[in-house]
Amino acid sequence: MAKRNRYRQMESLMTKIILGDVLIFVGYLVFARMGLNVLKVITAIVALCGSLVCVGWLYLTGEFTRRRSLWMVTIFICIVLCMVISLVLKYPCPPLNG
Repeated sequence: MAKRNRYRQMESLMTKIILGDVLIFVGYLVFARMGLNVLKVITAIVALCGSLVCVGWLYLTGEFTRRRSLWMVTIFICIVLCMVISLVLKYPCPPLNG
């Protein structure tokens, strides 16, 4: 019973962190669209580091490969992939030639 409560506490904390990370990512998209480069860089770094730290934490606690925690791992990895893709493609749009 104690292990189940500990997992529920960890799941609740990770859910809050996921929501915060998603909000930071959305902030990145908004700041990138508005052309606020300093805030764009700050939010990109925070979102990337936050997601990578959480994936590392799930790995260290052994939850990375467990079926019950797969949704958390997937969300954090998706945030990292979306961030990297948007940085590579230079969101809000690639430079126009011509």
